[in-house]
Amino acid sequence: MTINDLLSAKATVIIGALAFGFGIASIIASVLNRDRFKEICILYKEKYGNLPAAVLLFDNVNTLYVKVAYSTKVSFIYMPLLWNKSSILTKNDDKDFIRGLPKRLIGPFYVEIYLAVISLLFLIIGVLQMLVIRHGWV
Repeated sequence: MTINDLLSAKATVIIGALAFGFGIASIIASVLNRDRFKEICILYKEKYGNLPAAVLLFDNVNTLYVKVAYSTKVSFIYMPLLWNKSSILTKNDDKDFIRGLPKRLIGPFYVEIYLAVISLLFLIIGVLQMLVIRHGWV
């Protein structure tokens, strides 16, 4: 094993640790966002009369159980914030309502999703780097 191989292996471990760290930070952010999510649900129900079906279906699911179910549950918040359009899971045109909520409610959801995206990017970079090392493409 050459010095370059050792440096590449160390870099891969560091990238993997960063991916894991940002992933854990995203999970912690989602746990901290529970109360904000409940408050948004109350405000949403007051405005539109009912919550999207996915919110009711996955009511007790958080990111520690099933990430896909959690993401589906909060997509009615994420879609307006990130893509400026209503979620496909709701029949209401609610993007302006969600985007107009106080920053103290929606700001932490930006943090949560950005942490998850950064984690995913580091994970992809780490996997690509492992493939490069394994196949000797360097």
